[in-house]
Amino acid sequence: MEPLDSAVLFVLVTILTTWLISFAYKNTKHVLKHKIAQKREAAVQKDISKEMTDDKDKKIAKKEKDERVLWKTNEVADYEATTFSIFYNNAIYLSLVCVLSFIVLANFSPSVNYLLSVAGSAGLIALFSTGSQ
Repeated sequence: MEPLDSAVLFVLVTILTTWLISFAYKNTKHVLKHKIAQKREAAVQKDISKEMTDDKDKKIAKKEKDERVLWKTNEVADYEATTFSIFYNNAIYLSLVCVLSFIVLANFSPSVNYLLSVAGSAGLIALFSTGSQ
């Protein structure tokens, strides 16, 4: 495929794929964030308690301590969920592109192969991300 001849196809498929994969990132991150927050809460609470006992001069109210724990837990869960979501979706996307492109659609024309393998993989990733995990 000549890049200049297929530029419109490349741009349209890239925009569609970008939107579908970012949709999958958000869905996966949302599901994972809550699960990770539940698992990390005890460790974060222990860490915050250790910090609080180190500062003996400061008398911090329980409400403020709970707010710090909640904020730190949310921050840790958000970072871990984002990182895992990107890795997970990219791994599945790459696997699907390879399988579709080189095995399933190998006998199709290059334009059809590109369109169906790249956009189809992104669509499947977006579809998989909406299911319960």
